[in-house]
Amino acid sequence: MYGQVTEFAGGDRGIIDLLAVDRDGRLAVIELKVDQDIHLPLQALDYWMRVHWHLERGEFAERGYFSGIPLRAGPPRLLLVAPALEFHPSKETVLGFFRPDIPVERVGLGIQWRQELKVMFRAPGKTNSGT
Repeated sequence: MYGQVTEFAGGDRGIIDLLAVDRDGRLAVIELKVDQDIHLPLQALDYWMRVHWHLERGEFAERGYFSGIPLRAGPPRLLLVAPALEFHPSKETVLGFFRPDIPVERVGLGIQWRQELKVMFRAPGKTNSGT
């Protein structure tokens, strides 16, 4: 897992909160928020697209990321993490417009997350596939 990963693409600079890989070699982009943030889904999607682009080109190994771990070619996971009661109400609407092949998951943390990291729920990012 890498924290605060600087990402350059198309002349823009961004910082991904966490970039991780699981035991199967699948990348995960993890965007963290401590308050309601209307930008969470779109900011996370921007980082996901950049990671996916670099993954398709095999650039992670070239840049020294995840040395010795063969990365899967499939789309990375996208995890939106925030205190359980701090997800902005618009997130469902925004997530409804994401492509179905983007694996999004919401992870809600307990209110006392600074003292004890407790996962209150894990849910698919999209509960509505009608859009």
